[in-house]
Amino acid sequence: MDWTAAQAPLVAMRAVHFAATAITVGDVMFRAVIVAPVVRSEGAAAMSFEAPTLWVSWLGLGLALISGAIWLVLQAASMSGMLLDEAMSADVLSTVINETQFGQVMTLRAGLAICLAACFLCDRMAIARWVGFAAAVAFAASLAWSGHAGSTAGEAGYLHLAADALHLTATAAWIGGLASLILLLAAACRNKTISLARDAVSRFSIMGMVSVATLLLTGFINAAILVGSVHALVVTEYGRLLLLKLVLFALMLVLALVNRLVLTPRLAPAGRGALRWLTRNSAVELALGLAILTIVGMLGTMHPAMHLVN
Repeated sequence: MDWTAAQAPLVAMRAVHFAATAITVGDVMFRAVIVAPVVRSEGAAAMSFEAPTLWVSWLGLGLALISGAIWLVLQAASMSGMLLDEAMSADVLSTVINETQFGQVMTLRAGLAICLAACFLCDRMAIARWVGFAAAVAFAASLAWSGHAGSTAGEAGYLHLAADALHLTATAAWIGGLASLILLLAAACRNKTISLARDAVSRFSIMGMVSVATLLLTGFINAAILVGSVHALVVTEYGRLLLLKLVLFALMLVLALVNRLVLTPRLAPAGRGALRWLTRNSAVELALGLAILTIVGMLGTMHPAMHLVN
């Protein structure tokens, strides 16, 4: 990859868009899978957590729309070979939107974003929540068509797309859900509702385990297609960056295990110390997850290791 000043904004905007998508989708999943059952079991004590988590969805969606629009313009400049101000013309943007797979994917994502916004406005309606959940999953999964998986040919291409779509959805469930979990834990610490926090953490741990299993399986498939061998993993820039991603993933997994096996059992009516540690660990876990998404933004602009090694 050519690490030029001109390329850096594209890499940065991809990373921001991936992070905003993950936070939006993760929050929608968190509210459906974690907050809703907790509200039913804990009653009025848990109602105060719904509004703050919804704001996470709004902020994430707004950032995803802005970063997506900037990404489209930067991609148009990259595809056309024009300067940025020249690529912002109606003709160039229309060509990219209507005649390229990337443009069509971004148009679809804009439609899904509008659907999500409508569902957030009608969040009190059960049907809006379920439609919003489906739209959120599609919003995460559709990113697969904007990267290497979207250009893989043949039967391997279908496998690659399916694996990458699942990989992106699982990433959003875990990394994106952490932002909402941190808000919930902080509020539980202030309100001294330790039992509610324990219930939420236990449910999130189950969702996290499903996400990790999915990430491991789909990550192996993606690596087999894009890297192909241990030699390519070691000798190429793409492979070494992927190794760094795996190291950060391992650190996230260690923190998640500490939270689940050590700190969660210590949550008791007098266990505010464990709750504070859970909140701090989750914040570090989220920071590592955002670093991983930054690497994902970089990897998507690089030639896969498979193509660089004979």
